[in-house]
Amino acid sequence: MKQTAKAMTNAIVLIASSLLTLTACDTQKDGAPGPDKGGKSGYLVGKVTDPQGNPLVGATIYTDNTVFKGRGAEVTTASDGTYQVQIPKDLGQWVSKGYIIKQYNDRVYKIVLDPENPDSFTAEEKPIRNFQWKLTGHVPDLSLDLYYGGTAELFRDPNVEGLQDSENIEFTFTPVGPLIDGSTGKTLKLQSNKLNRNFLKDIPIGRYKISAVHKPTGEPLLVADAWGDDVNYGSSVTLDFIGTESYSRSNTMGVAFKKR
Repeated sequence: MKQTAKAMTNAIVLIASSLLTLTACDTQKDGAPGPDKGGKSGYLVGKVTDPQGNPLVGATIYTDNTVFKGRGAEVTTASDGTYQVQIPKDLGQWVSKGYIIKQYNDRVYKIVLDPENPDSFTAEEKPIRNFQWKLTGHVPDLSLDLYYGGTAELFRDPNVEGLQDSENIEFTFTPVGPLIDGSTGKTLKLQSNKLNRNFLKDIPIGRYKISAVHKPTGEPLLVADAWGDDVNYGSSVTLDFIGTESYSRSNTMGVAFKKR
């Protein structure tokens, strides 16, 4: 009987020890909190970072209901990049979205933030949604041809012949000064394709000196600001992306080209 009692005591101690170990793993795995990982009941919480991973202050985060369409509550991030939005109860699923307003080269840009997790949520889930400002990349909804970078629209001069094969034109974008996030940009050599030959997409927003060459012939082309007051062609042109001053053309630029 004594041996049986001792065996039962040892078993209980072993089970208790195992439970403590499992609990410790659940709450301390990789130094992170437990299952809710810092979530807050009735709130959406998260953090926003810049392209370098630093906290981003003043970013706007808002919620939208998946059934009752229309923007919900809106907040801006604190100095440490964190935010919290109260979520009304018993109204089903919500999604979160975010953007920043950034002044750059005397223009103002509205830039959509990239969600770490784009899935919908309810108020009861203690949801956490982190965001990052990305210079390039595809917006999560793959059904839309949308990118975080800017777009260059290409325009062949209608008064000259040739160059219908614009997909064979290589455009060189050389950064002039830092990019919109303050980082140093890289020289880009870009070509369109037959399916989308009038656009160059997902270019980090910055100021660029642009030149062009027709690849099959090696012939340098003349380029100009397609949306300028006067279309003055030259061997290169320096352009900014359009900002919020134009709703339909925000984060785009127009590049005209023709033979010399």
